[in-house]
Amino acid sequence: MHQFFRPNGFNKILGMWGLAVALLMPATNQAQFGRVDFSEPGDFSESAILRGVKATQAQCAAAANTVWSATTSSGAECLKYWKAGFGDNPVKRAIVFFHGDVFVGVGKTSKNYLGMTNAQLQKNADEWAKKLGMPYIFMGRPGTHGSSGDHMQRRRIDESIIISTALDELKKRHGIEEWVVTGQSGGGHVTSSLITERSDIVCAIPTSAPSSPRIRWEMMGRTKDTTNYIDSYEPWKFIVKEKTNPTLRVFVLGNPDDKNVLWPSQTVMADALKKAQVPVQLLQGEGSGPDMHGLANSSRIVAGWCAKDLGTEEIVARASKGLKG
Repeated sequence: MHQFFRPNGFNKILGMWGLAVALLMPATNQAQFGRVDFSEPGDFSESAILRGVKATQAQCAAAANTVWSATTSSGAECLKYWKAGFGDNPVKRAIVFFHGDVFVGVGKTSKNYLGMTNAQLQKNADEWAKKLGMPYIFMGRPGTHGSSGDHMQRRRIDESIIISTALDELKKRHGIEEWVVTGQSGGGHVTSSLITERSDIVCAIPTSAPSSPRIRWEMMGRTKDTTNYIDSYEPWKFIVKEKTNPTLRVFVLGNPDDKNVLWPSQTVMADALKKAQVPVQLLQGEGSGPDMHGLANSSRIVAGWCAKDLGTEEIVARASKGLKG
C-alpha cells in the first residue's frame, strides 16, 4: 500500500487540528447533521454533497461499480467507478479520470450533476473508452457520484490516500499494471497528489489543477482554502524522482487566463517536476465556461495520446493546434 507523506508533526497534532478546523467549518457541514446513507442508485443531491455519505463494507460489496478503500490512516470509504474497454483478460494499462469539484456554493450545484444517474455515467465511460481506444475508468471522488465520504474535505491529504488505496484494489481486480491518471480542477489536484507516491503511473495530466491550494487561496486574497481548511495537501512539495516510474511523463495542462485556479498555482507543479528531473511539459488550452477553467475533455484526449505512447514532441505538436474545453 502506498503511503503519503504527512507534513511534519501532522500525526501528533491531527486530533487537535481537526477539532480546531471543525469549529471553523460552515454550519451546513457540521457533524450533527450526520452523513446520508449510501444507496446503490447513488444520492446526487446537494444535501449529500454537503453532509457526506456513509457506507458499510457490506453495503459496498452488495452494490455494483464499487470498490472498498480501507486505509491505515484515513478511514475506509466505498468509491463508485464506471469502467469500459475492459475484456476478460488482465489489462496492462488503463486510463483513470478524476472529475472536478462538484460543490461551488449552496444552491449552485450543476443541474447536470443533480440529475445524474448510474446509467448516464456508464454511457459516458463507454463513449470515452471508444474515443480513446483504451480501457477507461471514471472514478467518483469521496462524497460525490454516489461514493461515500465527505466532499467538503477535498484537497486534504485523506482524499488522495483513499483514492490511491482504491487504485490498488482496482489493480488487483482487473490485473492492471500501469496507470494513466488525469483529472480536471480538484481532480487535477488528486492527479498531482498521486504522482508523489505511486510508482505505477506512466502518464499524468493534472489539468486546471490547484497543485498548490495555498498559492491559489493567497492569490485570491484568502487566509485559507475555499473549503475553510488550512491544511490542504501541497503535492508540488513532495516530488521525489526515485518514487516515480522511470518512464513517467507529466503534461501539466491549463489555461493561463483561468480565473478559478490561477496559473501560478498550476505551473508550480511543472517547476517542481523539472527541479526533480521528472519529464514534464506545460500545455496550454482554451478553458470553457465564464472562468475559462474547463478542460476536462482535453485532459482525457491528452491522456489517450500518452497512453498510446505517442512521443512527447508529437503530443506537444498536437496540443499546439488547439485544445478546447
